[in-house]
Amino acid sequence: MKTAEATEVPESSNLPDGELNMNRYSRVRMGCSRKKIKLLILTAGLCMGLTVGCGKSENKYTYRDAGIEALNAGDYESAIASFDEAINASNALVGAFDIDVLKYRAEAEYRVADYQAASDTYEILIQVDEERPEYLNMRCVSKAQTGDLNGALEDYKRASELDTEKNAPGRAEALLAAGAALENQGAAAEAMALYESAQAEGIESAELYNRMGLCKFGEKDYETAITYFSQGLLRPDAASVPDLIYNQAVAYEYKGDFDKARELMEQYVAGNSSDEEAARELEFLKTR
Repeated sequence: MKTAEATEVPESSNLPDGELNMNRYSRVRMGCSRKKIKLLILTAGLCMGLTVGCGKSENKYTYRDAGIEALNAGDYESAIASFDEAINASNALVGAFDIDVLKYRAEAEYRVADYQAASDTYEILIQVDEERPEYLNMRCVSKAQTGDLNGALEDYKRASELDTEKNAPGRAEALLAAGAALENQGAAAEAMALYESAQAEGIESAELYNRMGLCKFGEKDYETAITYFSQGLLRPDAASVPDLIYNQAVAYEYKGDFDKARELMEQYVAGNSSDEEAARELEFLKTR
């Protein structure tokens, strides 16, 4: 079976949403701006000025605007560099401007798959702008991407406690991340309960149905698993979760319906020709 490997983030939203991507790509950035923010925290808001060697005379708003433009254009590395420059040029107390830039930087770090850096930036935001559920939600998703499953679960639980209306940005993505963490820890029943609670809240997505199908597959309830995979394929965002077809094919195989399994696997391979595992599976199914 296949699990999701990519987390879609909506177009620039300041606080990104996400779906799971288990690729591990950690690159901790410790430039002047990050040192500056951390030191600001430690000194309870003292003015940094030039003490970290990053003073700039350029307009901080110009850097921020350039970062936003690069972010919207998909040039995430340049966006991060511009946001760092904006923070460098903000030689004052941590205020609304710095918090705003940090939000954008966290989004850019997440989009470029620098999940550890994104997690670190959300940690800074939590320290300087309160323990907000939206920050915890996205730190949950970021931690899950780095493999910190316990940390992801803790952030999700804390965010849920704070988010009494259950509508904070990033909640759906954090829920999927927490569920995947539970699955990886062998707690599929707990994960399924979490996914069902998401449905009760009105959360619907192809990936949610994929996760529910995987839980039922793990219980060897192949018929129900197929139903969930089928429901996922009917969602408007089904194209973002191609593994739904693969997983459905495997469920049919385990159910003993090799003709249907082969038909679905051929469909999957036709659209994912570089997937060698699927190609081997298709060759096997042709012998049955």
